[in-house]
Amino acid sequence: MARGSEKAAGAAEAPAASYDAVVARLEQVVAALEAGDLPLEASVEKFAEGIQLARDAARRLDEAEARVEQLVQGAGGEDAVEPFEPERG
Repeated sequence: MARGSEKAAGAAEAPAASYDAVVARLEQVVAALEAGDLPLEASVEKFAEGIQLARDAARRLDEAEARVEQLVQGAGGEDAVEPFEPERG
């Protein structure tokens, strides 16, 4: 069981993995769980991996939102950086 847990933690913590790679892996995990072919222990391990991946994806989205900035030109002609604020609707 330790090997599965290590894999689950490693998949979500791999620094080189992009957001898209994390989401792709999460989709694989969800598909495996939805198929219903896994034994109980393997399903629990997949579920734990999925939770880690979902949290990692959410964290990456939060970080990306914090980095998104909109470059606008100030009144005096200088460039100014303002945080991006999405329209809420």
